[in-house]
Amino acid sequence: MSPMPNALNIPIVPDVCEGAPSHPGKDAAKRTTTKEEHHFPPEQDVCEATGGNLTAVLTGFKTFVLEDRPVPVPKGDEILVRVMATGICGTDLNFYLAKGMRPLSKPHVLGHESCGVVLDVGPQVRNIKRGEHVAIEPALPCRVCRYCKQGQWNYCVHDGYMATPPTDGTMSRLFVCSEHNAVPLPEGISWEESGCIQPLAVAVQIARRAGALAHQSVAVVGCGPLGLLTLALARAHGARTLVAIDINASRVEFVKKYIPTAKTFVMPTHAPTPSPNAASAEQLQAHCMSFAQSVVREVGAAHAHGLDVVVEASGAESAIVTGMHLLRHGGTYVQAGLGRPLTLFPTFALADKELTIRGSLRYTAGCFEDAIHLVESGAVDLKMLVTRTVPMSHVEEAFDAFARGDEIKVVIMNQE
Repeated sequence: MSPMPNALNIPIVPDVCEGAPSHPGKDAAKRTTTKEEHHFPPEQDVCEATGGNLTAVLTGFKTFVLEDRPVPVPKGDEILVRVMATGICGTDLNFYLAKGMRPLSKPHVLGHESCGVVLDVGPQVRNIKRGEHVAIEPALPCRVCRYCKQGQWNYCVHDGYMATPPTDGTMSRLFVCSEHNAVPLPEGISWEESGCIQPLAVAVQIARRAGALAHQSVAVVGCGPLGLLTLALARAHGARTLVAIDINASRVEFVKKYIPTAKTFVMPTHAPTPSPNAASAEQLQAHCMSFAQSVVREVGAAHAHGLDVVVEASGAESAIVTGMHLLRHGGTYVQAGLGRPLTLFPTFALADKELTIRGSLRYTAGCFEDAIHLVESGAVDLKMLVTRTVPMSHVEEAFDAFARGDEIKVVIMNQE
């Protein structure tokens, strides 16, 4: 990597001064600067005050270049955010490893799990103030189609998304977005946690799609960050039995610490590779069915002939098939993981058990606010989920660590 030339309206004490705590909380009382007293410089001086607009630009396979880009100026309903933390998502990693479904045709800026401090606002901004701490909501819906008007932004027919080409993401020191993309953060939530609000909002949507979880038996297949957050949501909603399944033994070990009450299982790795061959598909299904039946017996759900709810959070074919066979008759299956466009799916089990099948994509109205409340109330722990923080100057190190599977959640800290 080579360097180159809405809803909460909670008063927040701004703090971007060198040497001060990175986020207001228990140390807030020690500071004397109030929101009204804290002065942010005019646009022409923002660059000097913040150290320039350092931006991590993905230029090719596993290659970032650090560029000092022009300072963006907020117009209309836009706000200028000093980005403080950005979580790395699996989608970002796919672009880094050139595995994305949308190959890059030009240098691109990743990042869509970010938070920061509002430095400046455009003339039409009404609800966000200078100095507020905000989570950046990365969806770019049109806000005028029938789905947007119903709050179903993830269905928007003109959908755009930060960090998805051709739109650049948030992995820069300074970022401009509409005030509609800023969700105020309360005091006491660290920058590391705030950089994970977006995936928690995705888990909130998964829980909504799953329906009532209280007193239910819930299994999550795929224990990456999204699967772990889904387990945490199920626990917060009062699920009776929690089951965690992953092919990666180290992730299963992490579940034991993160959700101690969950019953954990490592999925055998010797499942046959799927192919168009019918015999191979039957072999895969038999393998997954046998494993699912053993899980059902071990968690004490044999009397019900399966579990109430299964969330598939990996997109892997064997996980999908296993998830379907974990369910009882009349159970609910939620597909949250994004895998191959075409995959083996046990339709006989679907019809025979009269299962309810639901997809879950991103989030809808209120998911960010719900996610923030869950963290603020202590119902969901994001601190433990963040296993590594890296400065943006070492962005390739952060992505390589995530690619190796060494970490659960890597957050790039942009406070240099």
